[in-house]
Amino acid sequence: MFGEYTPLMKPGLLQSRLRRGRARIDPEMGLEKFCPHCQEFWPQDTLFWTISRSEPDGLQCWCRACQLEYKNARRNAA
Repeated sequence: MFGEYTPLMKPGLLQSRLRRGRARIDPEMGLEKFCPHCQEFWPQDTLFWTISRSEPDGLQCWCRACQLEYKNARRNAA
């Protein structure tokens, strides 16, 4: 994979995400995950996603850039 660490997904979860369009396999980047906030695909590794033990694939549902944007917006609003 491209980044630092890629958690392994169960085969059923991977097939479900590929079928629903929430993941794709890019020839150059490998497995990519869809971020519902920015509506873009990013490589599924810890360079682009934060680790989360509560998610089935081990990664947060929003990409790091969207999480940072949200965090900064909340900080500036306060």
